[in-house]
Parts: sequence; C-alpha cells; structure tokens
Amino acid sequence: MANRDLSEKIGLRPLLIYAQAQTGLNLCATLLGLHLLYFYTDRNGLSPSLAGLAFFLALVIDALTDPLVGNISDRARFKSGRRRPFFIASIPMAVCYYLLLSPPQLRGAGLFAWFIGFYFLMLTSRKFFETAYGALMPELTLDYDERTKLSTFRQLLGTVGDISGALLPFAASYLFARGTDFKVTGAICGLVVAGGAMLAYAGLRERAEFSTRERSRLFASLKSVAGNRPFVILLIATTLAVMAINIPTVLMRFLAKYWYHDEDAAARWLMAYFVGSAVSYPFWFRITVRFEKKPAFVVAMICNAIGSLLLMLLTRQSTWALYFLMAFSGFSAIGIWVTQISASADVIEWDQERTGQRQEGAYGGITSMSIKMALAVSLLLVGPVLSWVGYKPGVGGITEQAGQNLRALFALGPASLYLLSALVFSRYPITRESHRAMRDRLAARNAAAAEEEEKAKSTA
Repeated sequence: MANRDLSEKIGLRPLLIYAQAQTGLNLCATLLGLHLLYFYTDRNGLSPSLAGLAFFLALVIDALTDPLVGNISDRARFKSGRRRPFFIASIPMAVCYYLLLSPPQLRGAGLFAWFIGFYFLMLTSRKFFETAYGALMPELTLDYDERTKLSTFRQLLGTVGDISGALLPFAASYLFARGTDFKVTGAICGLVVAGGAMLAYAGLRERAEFSTRERSRLFASLKSVAGNRPFVILLIATTLAVMAINIPTVLMRFLAKYWYHDEDAAARWLMAYFVGSAVSYPFWFRITVRFEKKPAFVVAMICNAIGSLLLMLLTRQSTWALYFLMAFSGFSAIGIWVTQISASADVIEWDQERTGQRQEGAYGGITSMSIKMALAVSLLLVGPVLSWVGYKPGVGGITEQAGQNLRALFALGPASLYLLSALVFSRYPITRESHRAMRDRLAARNAAAAEEEEKAKSTA
C-alpha cells in the first residue's frame, strides 16, 4: 500500500460514470444467459439442440472478428477520443436486443433463423461498444490498487444489472400478459444499455497521451498478445471460469422446474444469490488489496467449486440450505470478477514495456473472443445434454432420474472447471511490487525519450 500513486487517484464522479455503464451490459447479458434458452424452447417450442446450435453459430461467427474490432479501437483517431465514439454502437444493440425478445409467430426453421439472426446482430453491435468500454479502463488510472477500486465499483454496479436481468422477466410475467412480458423486458434493457453508454460518452474524457501513440497493426498486436505470459494465464483462467458460470446460469430455470418442481423457486434462489453478491464487495476488495490479486482469485475459485459440490448433498426438502447455498455462490462469484477485471488492466503495462505500445483494444478483443467461444461451447453441449437427460420442450415434467441427472450437470461440471481455473491462475506472475517496478521503468524510458527529443530539437 505504500507504493500507491496518489497522482493516479481516480475521482468519484468519473469512477461512477464509468462504472454505471456496466449496469446495462450486465442487465442484457444476465437476462439472456438465464432466460433466452428457456424463452425460445419452453415458451416458443424450439428444440434444445437447435437453440444450442443457434447460440454456438452466432457466438463463434461473431467472436472471429473480436480481435479486429479491438485493433480498430486501438487505431481509431477521433476528435472526441479513440474509445468513446464506439459507445454509439449501443443504440443498434438496443434495437436488435428488443427484436430478439419479440419474435413473430414462427416455428422450426423460421424461429431458428430469427433467433440466430438478431442474436448475431446484437452481439456484433455490443462488441463495438463493449470492446471500447473495456479498453478505456486501463487508461483511466495506472495505479495497481486504484484499478482494484475501479473494478470493484464497476462490478458492483454490474451486479445491479445482474439482479435486474435475473428478476425482470419474473416481474414482467406477473405484471403483463404472457405474450408481452419478454417484449417489455427487451424494451427496458435496450433503453438502459443505450442510456448508460451515452452517459459515459458524455461524462468521460480520454487521456490524450494514449491516443497519440504509434498505431499497432493487427497481426503484430496478435503476436504480442500471444507472447504476454501473464495475459495468457489470465485468459485461460477466465475462459474456464466463464464456462463454469454459464452452465448453471442457463440451467437455473430448468433445475427449479424439473428437479425442484417449483418454477418460481428460480426467482427466490436468484434473490438469495444476489444478496450474497451484494454483501461480498467489501470482503473481496479488502482481500484483493491486502493479499494480492492471485491468491484472492484462487480463493474465489475454490469457494465457487465448494458451492457447486455442496448442491449434490442437498435434497428438495433442504429449502433453507438451498437459499444459503445460493447466497454463498453469489458471495463467491464476485471474487472472480473483482480480481479478473483489475488484473486485465495490469497486463497492459507488461505488453507496453516489451512493445512500446498500449494495445488495450487488442487485449479486449482477444478476451471477448475467448469468452464467446467458452459460452458457445458450453451452450452447444447443454442443448443436446438437456435432450439426453429426457427434457422435451413444453412437456410438463421429466422422470425422477432425469431430474437427478440435471442436478449433477448443474453441479459437477462447473466444480471441476472452477478448480482447473484456480490451478491455472496460480501461475500468474504480476504482483503489486512487480507492477510498480514496471511503471517506474516505463516512466524512466519515457523521460529519456523526451530528453533525446529535446536534444534533437535543440541541435536542429
């Protein structure tokens, strides 16, 4: 803590303006993660295998251009900055989001085409906004611990979006007719994400010194990213964590309906989950600052694995134990994102020291691509597995054994992925001391370059 750079302290106003944009992003992502598979299968009759295939194809095709979009953000030069102009992409994202949740009366191939088409267009629009948004974070402050504070507030306001995205469809189903509830949620989500993006666009300013650096070429960026050992470790650990989180996310409503035999229980479980999330922020912020990011991330992963495994010990009669378990899972999950977002900013200086460039967009693009690939693979597998365990869209129930298989899928797969992620991240090399030493070397290099430039000017 003695090494904190007070000149890099971020003020409360820009901190909140930046962090609030994560609310809309999480609102949209969580709502789709929890409810979209259910909406297109149980509500609209699309087979789980086709739904899983639609997820997979849209995510993979969209992911392939993520590094290019990151490089475009790094190379862009606008009067208002190289990041914020891309926030305008949130507007077409909002329109496509609404249309995705408002399909006409279609069946089979027509419904599949509507799903994959508007899901892909929504992802592409989101990519331009989200890549630039994430790339802006390392430029707001260079301090190791200030970044932890920024990531904590960003994730805290993101949790507001998570809670809203999880519970909004339940509230809309209660307040509106069955055919309009998801249309209403789509409209609300679109307004929130576009409004938050425009507020960030108007309320933030970019640091001029980062927008005047040499522009990096795409393949050179990819090569330097691949050679960044801390980033590769972080990327693999994050990808595994995303897969672990996504499996129970998409299965939550199915578990409540077909194992617990109470579809409304999903809403109560989610409320318990987010209570645990909300109270966890002071703990994860303090443990990350005091004990470094690596041990905090590993502890969070182990806690998540334990939470997943404990589900196998509970029965449908363990009502309060299930609530406690969901709260513990929410508490543990926040530790992943507070540390991951903060660490993803620190790897930028590792690259800058070796290449002389800041390529936040390239790193954001590669991370986004990997996350989408993780989501695509998990969703491609979940669809057929749902059919394999005995689920059929629109059927009132499944066999008892199928319900138990669903619970095992919900718990055992994620637990193994969490533990593997912890093992990978245990090799992460950046600490507070090594990061400050990197910044000192970069500052000395920049000062020497400025001095040489002045000498050259005076000689001329």
